[in-house]
Amino acid sequence: MKRFVRDVAAAMLLFGAMGFAQAFVVVAPDQPVAEKSQLELSQEWWRWALGAPNSGNPLLDEDGVFAQVGNNGPVFFVAGSIFGEPTVRTFAVPAGRPIFFPVINNLFIETPPPECAGSVACALARVSPFIDDATALTATLDGLNLLAAGASGFRQTSSAFFSVALPDDNLFGAPKGSYDAVSDGYWVAVEGLSAGPHTLIFGATSGGFLVDVTANLRVPEPGTLGLVLLGALAATGRRLRFGIGATA
Repeated sequence: MKRFVRDVAAAMLLFGAMGFAQAFVVVAPDQPVAEKSQLELSQEWWRWALGAPNSGNPLLDEDGVFAQVGNNGPVFFVAGSIFGEPTVRTFAVPAGRPIFFPVINNLFIETPPPECAGSVACALARVSPFIDDATALTATLDGLNLLAAGASGFRQTSSAFFSVALPDDNLFGAPKGSYDAVSDGYWVAVEGLSAGPHTLIFGATSGGFLVDVTANLRVPEPGTLGLVLLGALAATGRRLRFGIGATA
């Protein structure tokens, strides 16, 4: 029995060390997340952000209350801000889900009357200069620089139109319906957030417009001590046998 207790204690120390050694990983911009390219994810992010009416839109969120609205996919989207001033939000992130967010981004959506008539080059000419002029790009998580590999590599630019469904009472004041859009911006994906609190800060400036978001994240703790014990035992390669006089 003493040996069992000793082995479990050692395994839990190992398990704890493994948990804190690498709290998160920045996914390289050219690598997929949840089996989608990050360009595809940027489009999904826009569908998510614009798919909610103004009464519950995450882009209009002042404190984090709308962070979960429609956020049900395998990747947890974090909203930017359209306020042009510092924004602080607090919300939970489901355990085990990567997060994906824009440092700064821009969108052109072809609402009536059409401006670009199906021309991607025309549409990009309306969004890309804003991103070209972006400065002071910042993205940190718990004080660590997420753009250390070089901010330029994190840019994702549409190569074709994608569809966006706008609800009633949408940000553009357009009739409810499906519209063509293009996007440009800098995006970051992070996997492996450990349980507990995290502070995500991101933003940039362009043309006098400021993006400055502080997101106080909470990731739920592991469910039970029993699950931790089983994980710890698995880490040592031992099996637990139940019964009188059980040994490991």
